[in-house]
Amino acid sequence: MMCSGTIVQFGIPRVVIGDTLNFGGNEDFLRERGVEVIIVDDPDCIALMQRFIEEKPELWAEDIAE
Repeated sequence: MMCSGTIVQFGIPRVVIGDTLNFGGNEDFLRERGVEVIIVDDPDCIALMQRFIEEKPELWAEDIAE
């Protein structure tokens, strides 16, 4: 939510999301505020994120405020 709020606050018109499978964002929130959201779900990006979550679970938990 922090990133989405920043995107809206600074008027960023378009966001490209490489991976929505490992962790969903706030795509609807952004679209409702006029931001163009492009979801790629790139296999390399998905694999990289999955590897990060598996190798650094404590850092990932901190990133998502758990």
